[in-house]
Amino acid sequence: MYFISAKFIGAFPDGDRFVEILSPSGAGGSTFHIMVDNHYWGIIGYFLDGWRVALQKRNPEYSAGDLQPLIDMILGN
Repeated sequence: MYFISAKFIGAFPDGDRFVEILSPSGAGGSTFHIMVDNHYWGIIGYFLDGWRVALQKRNPEYSAGDLQPLIDMILGN
């Protein structure tokens, strides 16, 4: 079994938002798009140094501790 997609309501500093994490066609399970309120926010991907979250726009409000649960979701932890 492997991760395909997840949909949930996420708590953001300015209120709750609809979040979807999904594997785009042809990504091979190593890249997942992060969509917030149906807008592209970035990816969760496997890079040379391991799994990372790469947001489209850097945001100092989010730390590694905020983003690690997204990676854990993908890996099934």
